[in-house]
Amino acid sequence: MQSENKPVFSIITPTCNRPLLLRRTIESVLHQSYTNYEHIIVDDAGNKETEELVKGIDDKRIIFIQHDTRSGAGASYNSGLNIARGRYILFLDDDDEYLPVFLDKMLYRFSNSKKEIGFIWTGVSRIKDTATGEKLLSTKIWPSSFSNKEEGIVAATSIGNGYGVCIKRECIDEVGLYDESITTGQDTEYLFRLAGKFEFETIPEVLVKLHQHETSQLTNESNNLLRLQLREKILAKHNDLLMKYPKLYFVHYKVVVNLCFKLKLREKGRKTMMSIIKNTPFRFLNYTDLIFYELTGKDTSDLYHKSFISKIVTYFK
Repeated sequence: MQSENKPVFSIITPTCNRPLLLRRTIESVLHQSYTNYEHIIVDDAGNKETEELVKGIDDKRIIFIQHDTRSGAGASYNSGLNIARGRYILFLDDDDEYLPVFLDKMLYRFSNSKKEIGFIWTGVSRIKDTATGEKLLSTKIWPSSFSNKEEGIVAATSIGNGYGVCIKRECIDEVGLYDESITTGQDTEYLFRLAGKFEFETIPEVLVKLHQHETSQLTNESNNLLRLQLREKILAKHNDLLMKYPKLYFVHYKVVVNLCFKLKLREKGRKTMMSIIKNTPFRFLNYTDLIFYELTGKDTSDLYHKSFISKIVTYFK
């Protein structure tokens, strides 16, 4: 039985040399309407300014860990997990933020869900940070439950920690720690493990803000080769689950194809696209995708959204 002095939520935030962004993230946690939590900040061998920022906040719920050497996001997640005491575990990146009712609504959802639910995530808004303030780019909200298992697993393995993912501690104890050899996309790999074992739900409203900013991010185009290599490693690791669900195979291997053609690895991209066609032969757009990849390096959907026809359709909607 959980002791009364233990927090209900453990929020783990990895950070490295981004104190200005981190301040906003911490403040979003401090402003939560639900207050029984601990916020574990893991500084991955960052600068003195980060340490001074965190230690300058007078709140016993904030716990600060600092790595001696740069170890990566996976190691930072694991450092947090090794000391986390909460019944529910969350991972909040240092450039994102929770809306004030996030924890309240997460606890309510878990309290009113069947016991088999192992993790829950929420809707998000994507924000561009500008010199004059925030600009809303898009929002994404999922249904509270999915029409079938395949649709749910596709969604669950396509989100990442930034979507307000909250996990029961016992589920983490079962699937283990993060794979530290995966230096980008480690949350995707972890969600493959979770989705393959546990039931899940969503909160169908925006409760998290994901920020796009000028500071270096692993999603930058310059990291595409690394992203390709690690994506292939993740998919190889979870091949059994991918082969069980054709749409899951299609969605994740299309990421590989896109990266291959962006990197001018045409033969590899062609081979991967052929494996998609073999696995989902009745999806007509696979064949047009293959043609357009060869001609332009982009798939049918990408070309459509950038086309004159798309603009006309959007205009008359």
